[in-house]
Amino acid sequence: MKRKTVSKRFTAKIVGYKEWLKASRTLPTKQIIKTTAAKLRGHFAYYGVTDNSKSLQSFAYWVTKTLYKWLNRRGKRGCYTWEKFTKLLKLYPLPNPRITVNLLSISR
Repeated sequence: MKRKTVSKRFTAKIVGYKEWLKASRTLPTKQIIKTTAAKLRGHFAYYGVTDNSKSLQSFAYWVTKTLYKWLNRRGKRGCYTWEKFTKLLKLYPLPNPRITVNLLSISR
């Protein structure tokens, strides 16, 4: 039986991240990205089990998309094109989704 993140929990995590980002968008960009990276590492550590890689990739995609949107809504600080945003992510990289627990190798 394959494992997958429950859709209610997935949606709740995305909504929670959006609310945090909306409230914290006045912080320096470096701090926002570092905190986002920590949130992603925690999510990948908790939900990173065998057969859940699709949900992890989807979560990383939505977080990146939301981060791009809210960084562009910060007033006079200038807006990011996707190319500038990619350069920013090269400077402050976000972690890649990965499986941390292999449930198939656990003996029962």
